[in-house]
Amino acid sequence: MSEHYTASIVIPVYNQSAELKTLLDILQQQTYPKDKFEVIVADNGSTDDTRELVSRYEGVQHLLQDEYLNSSYSSRNRGVEMSKGDVVVLLDGTVLPEKAWLAEGLKCMDKLGADIVTSDVKFDYGEVVTAGKIYDSNNLSTESAVENRGVAKTASLFVKKEVFETIGLFKEGADTAEDVIWTWRASQNGFKIKYCYGSVAHKKAKTFLQSVKKQWRDGKGQPAIWKEQGEEKNAVKKLISNLIPFHPRRLDKLVANKDIEVSFFMKVKLYFVAYVVWVTMSLANVYGSYQLKKELQD
Repeated sequence: MSEHYTASIVIPVYNQSAELKTLLDILQQQTYPKDKFEVIVADNGSTDDTRELVSRYEGVQHLLQDEYLNSSYSSRNRGVEMSKGDVVVLLDGTVLPEKAWLAEGLKCMDKLGADIVTSDVKFDYGEVVTAGKIYDSNNLSTESAVENRGVAKTASLFVKKEVFETIGLFKEGADTAEDVIWTWRASQNGFKIKYCYGSVAHKKAKTFLQSVKKQWRDGKGQPAIWKEQGEEKNAVKKLISNLIPFHPRRLDKLVANKDIEVSFFMKVKLYFVAYVVWVTMSLANVYGSYQLKKELQD
């Protein structure tokens, strides 16, 4: 029934041709009819062989978005503008979908009566499981966030074209948090967002240092999310609160529902990883609040 949809898969990339090759090879194997979907690689000014790589794949389009460097959201915007499908599928270049990923995601739109669907993204820990990777595995869309808060991230997100036509594109030049802001705005405007367990993809878990860097970037964007959602939060008070070591029981949420066994020693390391990351995010909240205030004054 879902095969009445045409889909446009938009992939924002920057200097990641090795991962992109693996992803494009997987997309060639999708079970969904090949004449029903297109692939658009939205290149954010790569200096590697991304353009040449894309040229090897029939039916895959390359577009260059170099007006807003360091903005994957502007790259996604250009892909949305170029797209011809009924459904735009926003897929990160580091996410590897299973063969039935596209078919199942589109099927969920019909089955769940949804306008926006987020895939079930599972984490790949690689050969070595670390505390940093376990922490990172808590940082994607969850069913609770989708169902209760109406928000999702763009790692693997199916969006009916009409939602963009109504809500508009992402904020140009944004480098973080815009997916949460945009999906919340869509759900507030009556569009239905659902979590799809049948559409499965895999993402490589980040290391500790990569997680710290990501949480700093995400933390800077959180004040904008609070403002959009009408929440009044004091970033300085949050920082002071997070400087106080948290109760070990809070680790339970970080290790809940993992498909790996987490030893006591690993939990100890995870405790310190979580503390550093949370303090980093709180510092980023303070900085983001300052930036937002300055932006509003200008």
